[in-house]
Amino acid sequence: MFKNILLATDGSRLCNESVKAAIALAKSCGSTLVGLSVAGNLRALSIPEVSVGVDVARTEEAGRERALASVEMITAMAREEGVPCTVQVAQGGRPYEEIMRVAEREHCDAIIMASKARSTLGRLLLGSQTQKLLAHSKVPVLVYR
Repeated sequence: MFKNILLATDGSRLCNESVKAAIALAKSCGSTLVGLSVAGNLRALSIPEVSVGVDVARTEEAGRERALASVEMITAMAREEGVPCTVQVAQGGRPYEEIMRVAEREHCDAIIMASKARSTLGRLLLGSQTQKLLAHSKVPVLVYR
């Protein structure tokens, strides 16, 4: 069915559940898994209100740490199930665009992601990344709910 599946995660509880589902699908299809976590880039958003009272460097570093933890979890879980897996952390202001870039670069024929952003603030600032990905992706997007 699928040969190369991109799994996009932000480390939230729902995303952690989508990791299990993606690994199970990859295992059943004999697919390779490409794990991806996009660390936010507040500067790239160009929203002045975001920077008021926010330590941008510290916030971005915390995002990178969460992203690294997410892909480390994917690696460990995939290895445990015998699923071939590579992982990446991308830095970008618009996660759906980074997801599409990596999917194209890695020749993925499907994308799996959870249905909701990490936080209400994240949804307010970025909108629904899932919705944007569904609208713009050139490959099938499987949404875990």
